[in-house]
Amino acid sequence: MKTALITGGSAGLGKITATRLAKEGYRVLIAARDREKGEAVAQQIREETGNQEVRFFAVDMSDAAQVSALAAEVKAHTDVIDRLILNAGLFTQRIRTNAAGQEYMFAATHLGHFQLTHECFALLKASEEARVIVTSSVAHWVGTRLDFFDTIEHPPRGDRFGLRQFYLYGRSKLANILFVNGLEKRLQGTNIRAFAFHPGGVKTEFYRQFPDWVTRIFFPFLISEEKGADTQIWLALDTDPARRGGYWVRRKPGIRSRASRDEELSERLWEVSETMTGIAEFGAAD
Repeated sequence: MKTALITGGSAGLGKITATRLAKEGYRVLIAARDREKGEAVAQQIREETGNQEVRFFAVDMSDAAQVSALAAEVKAHTDVIDRLILNAGLFTQRIRTNAAGQEYMFAATHLGHFQLTHECFALLKASEEARVIVTSSVAHWVGTRLDFFDTIEHPPRGDRFGLRQFYLYGRSKLANILFVNGLEKRLQGTNIRAFAFHPGGVKTEFYRQFPDWVTRIFFPFLISEEKGADTQIWLALDTDPARRGGYWVRRKPGIRSRASRDEELSERLWEVSETMTGIAEFGAAD
């Protein structure tokens, strides 16, 4: 039985993907913030699919200690991860920081996933053919509108229209792609492949976090959760061994910003991420 660990798996795209993989016979481990909601979703998926190997773990991905605790729980539950689906993401209407003083969206969407991948690396290597799939966004195009690195620990004040908040959200999504770039570079010759993808504008509760003017303008044009999850599921189940890396949209290579192809920026982000998470050597056993 293959195993998938899905962050943000209790709602939206993550829930759709968790349900599909459970139907495909995967052991599905769901990680999200709300324990009550997550336990209910896990039970719903078990009942709907008949697959009893669906389990929920509570975690705030912005909290390094909770990410470490999640990794420990996962290691106690399984000795292999075949699909690591880093789907958790959020938009904060006000700019805030986590307990370590890092801008919250960056910490939750990038740093937490960077740390989780590191701590679960041995489980990925134990798979015959593992994949890391990261949910990014077309918003990565605005990821460098504010200073990329200084605003991690010194975020600006928010503005009434939510533009600075959206730029910081874009930064977190750009970091997702840069992480995949760096990961793929380091995965050459291994059994692990990594992908980033943009699901499109999807009608999920995620969009309710944006300012009202954004919701009023864009919500009528958003696609269904099922359509949004399609590329994520396709990347998880795809059988083409030659397909690896990149940024995908609607099952095709997507148009990427110049910053998302910047190797120097990717390497600097990798170094900063290791420093901020206290990782001496990514993927090495503690």
